[in-house]
Amino acid sequence: MNDDTSYDGGPQAIDTPEQVMGGRSVVAGAVGSTALSHAGGTRTEREERHGVVIIGSGVGGSIAAFRLAEAGVENVVLERGRRWPVTPAGDTFPAFPSPDRRLVWLDDDSTPLPPARGPLLSLLRRALAAALPRSTGLLDVNAQEGVVILSGAGVGGGTLIYGGVLAQPRPGPFRQLFPAELDYDEFDRVYYPRARKRLVAAPFPDDLLTRTPYDSNRLWSLAAQRSGLSAETIVSNYDFATVRGELDGTKTAATVIGQYHFTGCNSGAKMSVDRTYLARAEASGKTTVRALHRVTHVAQDHKGLYRVSVERLDESGTAVERLVFVCDRLILAAGVHTPRILLTARETGALPRLHESIGKGWGSNGDHLTIIRTSLVPVGAPQGGPPAVLVRNADGTAGVMHSPMPFPVGSGLLACLGMGISDHFGQWTMTADGRTKLNWKAEYDATARQAVNGLVRHVARYVPGGRPVMSSKPTHPVVAHPVGGVVLGRSTDAYGRLRGYSGLYCLDGSLMPGSTAAVNPVLTIAAVVERCLDEIITDFTRAW
Repeated sequence: MNDDTSYDGGPQAIDTPEQVMGGRSVVAGAVGSTALSHAGGTRTEREERHGVVIIGSGVGGSIAAFRLAEAGVENVVLERGRRWPVTPAGDTFPAFPSPDRRLVWLDDDSTPLPPARGPLLSLLRRALAAALPRSTGLLDVNAQEGVVILSGAGVGGGTLIYGGVLAQPRPGPFRQLFPAELDYDEFDRVYYPRARKRLVAAPFPDDLLTRTPYDSNRLWSLAAQRSGLSAETIVSNYDFATVRGELDGTKTAATVIGQYHFTGCNSGAKMSVDRTYLARAEASGKTTVRALHRVTHVAQDHKGLYRVSVERLDESGTAVERLVFVCDRLILAAGVHTPRILLTARETGALPRLHESIGKGWGSNGDHLTIIRTSLVPVGAPQGGPPAVLVRNADGTAGVMHSPMPFPVGSGLLACLGMGISDHFGQWTMTADGRTKLNWKAEYDATARQAVNGLVRHVARYVPGGRPVMSSKPTHPVVAHPVGGVVLGRSTDAYGRLRGYSGLYCLDGSLMPGSTAAVNPVLTIAAVVERCLDEIITDFTRAW
């Protein structure tokens, strides 16, 4: 396996919009406007004309923006969430868990309340959901029947809230899941190293395991090494010099107190894509990011132009303006929302020629959480992150890591996040009232759950006093790595061009076949999108 994780080029970290744009204010020109009256007052509806529009600023959207900017192609990135610039004050993000309104994204489609069975419970659920304060918070919690999906909301998408792990799958599982056109040897040689470099990847430093906040990571690492299983140092996109600054008090404590996943990282140690790929794109002057712009509908007009209907939000989530972005080429990179947007467009007749597989092949990435309790060795509190060591089974079809948590007191608990390969995948469908619904069942992940729990039980034998105390069989499992729904080679060609339309693309985690082969998905998503853009970049640079 290629271990080229050094970084000597590509995007550099740029923290604030002012730095990104060199102090300039960028406002796209409107080509038309019409006043609209409604109960809340007057909003303005107007159209903007652009060559390329990208929906979403996560991994796929940021890579697309960077590659287009690098090729000299102007593009506009639409992001429903707000900017989260890391500042010297160290208070950009809320702590987790916290009642801070900045933490959870809440709108009519996103609620932490699980679906209710029966008319009375459904009525109560709707009333409770309506009473929750609307907010453009960081963590989107979407409760579907049988599963709770977590995703990020903000410029940087899911990389704002993820753990930063950049694990590469083994060749066997990769070849089992991905189309034959994707050559693993080429990915190992070209695309995985390129993605690591541009994501600013680095291996977890051994010396951190000697520091007190890393007692739990050290305990897991020692047990993994003694277990006889395949154990490897995790590569992640952190600036470990900043982590050391947290330890010596020159930087705001964040990763060292477990505040690095499910919320942002206030020290700036986590290199989310708004500070790498997207920052570089904006610095070029070719990319404009429009935060707090929520896409409500996409369509194609009789001229073959794409029309993207958008609500501009304030930070409370109130729509203050309606816009239509008209473009020649449209890239969908909205993560878990991409298949939902496309499915709605197909079923409503806005994009009727989209392939029948749109919405199919959605997966949980085999996510499973298990807890190990250790009574003989203290693990400290809070626990310092990010994860240090990944353990895999012999064939690479399952892997587990310890994910340090911000426990307020010494709990003797080791939270272990694992990933396997699902038996079956789910499907997004349309309901009678025009909403999208996920059909997915927890038993689809039975094999993955069994493999992950088996790994945890084995490693727990080498933890002093260790024993698993919670098997991952909840009624509504939490999925932190939702992927699939617009699968590469089915809904698209082998490079992300959506079947049935010219100038329409999907470039995000929706391309994955419901799984990224038993590892965290970001590195593979980045590598696949980089490969797609190597092929399709000429679609954007040639004359239209």
